[in-house]
Amino acid sequence: MKRFLAIFCVCFVSVLLVKSFLYWQNQTAGVTEYTVVSAELPEAFDGYKIVLLTDIQGAKLVTDKRFIRKIENAHPDMLVLAGDLTDENIAGSDEKVDFILSNYPLPKALYAVSGNHDLWTGRFAQLKAHWESISGITFLENDRIRVTRDGQSVNLYGISDPESWDAAAANEKVKNAIRLLDTPDDGYNILLFHRANMLDLFKNENFDLILSGHLHGGQIRLPFIGGLRSPHGDWFPKYSGGRYDVNGHTYIVSRGLCNAVKIPRLFNRPEIVVITLKKQ
Repeated sequence: MKRFLAIFCVCFVSVLLVKSFLYWQNQTAGVTEYTVVSAELPEAFDGYKIVLLTDIQGAKLVTDKRFIRKIENAHPDMLVLAGDLTDENIAGSDEKVDFILSNYPLPKALYAVSGNHDLWTGRFAQLKAHWESISGITFLENDRIRVTRDGQSVNLYGISDPESWDAAAANEKVKNAIRLLDTPDDGYNILLFHRANMLDLFKNENFDLILSGHLHGGQIRLPFIGGLRSPHGDWFPKYSGGRYDVNGHTYIVSRGLCNAVKIPRLFNRPEIVVITLKKQ
């Protein structure tokens, strides 16, 4: 009997620990900080902070006071939402975006770009108009805006999600969008684009910093390897999450906030990304 009780207690505690760990991994967010240094950055933007959120998709954790406090403690000069704000398959996901835009300590510089799930709702135009009306957020859809500080500016671009799941069609849409954008060689150019799996399309373009998401960190992350599988079904995606310095560009890929599949995240907590720009 004593042996049975001992085994039962060990099993009970083990299950409790596993459940607690999985809850922490899937329902709480960490803060990941990066410093990006560039000689192209204007002096006025030295120390400028950008908070990046992606793949919200109805994530319940965004309404948690501790999550909001983490955003507040970052003291962002700019907040960007890089796609998949909502999800056509997740009930209440629109309302989570409403909550963010109505209850967060939002900076004046507030920008977003579409993701595939935003477009797949079939209501993106209406949602965009609604979110812009309640918060003053600006969606950059194949467009550019100058962000000004103390008389100096950086260029912020946004490219719409290509919507198509066909690789050739999606690549062509993004290439067309790149051709239409005016990206000068001088100055500091930041791009918002949702799909990190397509970042190689930008390796010869004039973007200094690209902020992205979409791959949910590969869902399960393996030590020293990275993400296991992308939403497209690709094993070991190239840019699953983190910082990548490629051909003079810096790519920062968020692991996102939502767990949009049944397989739980493992070694892959949802994240708030905080980027500090530094003048070289």
